[in-house]
Amino acid sequence: MRFKFALGITFSFLTFFTACGGTSDGSNLEVPENMPPACREIDFVEQPDMRELCGVRTVHFKSYRNIAKERYLVNPKDAKIVQANGKTELRIPGSFPVELSGQIIQDLRFDQDARLKKIQNRYEYHEGYKGTSHKREDRIRAFKLTIPTDAGTEYEYCFRIPEKYGSDRTRNQAMGNRLEVLSCEDFSFLANK
Repeated sequence: MRFKFALGITFSFLTFFTACGGTSDGSNLEVPENMPPACREIDFVEQPDMRELCGVRTVHFKSYRNIAKERYLVNPKDAKIVQANGKTELRIPGSFPVELSGQIIQDLRFDQDARLKKIQNRYEYHEGYKGTSHKREDRIRAFKLTIPTDAGTEYEYCFRIPEKYGSDRTRNQAMGNRLEVLSCEDFSFLANK
């Protein structure tokens, strides 16, 4: 009788702590989209004491979740690729998101292990002026991102950064840039000029 009672209590505690502790793969963890830099490379399955500090919550009963999955790039600083609402977007601070499409979506992983590793991308930035004048409106700024994937492939994306219009007091100045997609052949031509 005592053995059955002790076994029943042990089973109850084990069930309780398993439900509170989370799954072994981290699939029931809700990781916030804008985590501080110190929390980005922490494995919350291995270090559960860091969850509260970093704003990570445990979701019970496999409830509906619309949580953005993200992977940070090495350069530019704080740039990331985000999967949310059925879209994959490149998000660069100070710019509107750029939707990515094609094979890169299948080649990038967004699971718990992949989230802990930054994407070791390459970033090339060039700036110049049209003609000989050095006026602000004649300035051309462009950059190229080469993004390696977990499947071993690489994808190149080139953009032109338009100048912000308006004075410092206008709302337009405070808004982000709308990056213009540029062919990488045009980028190479501008870079060589």
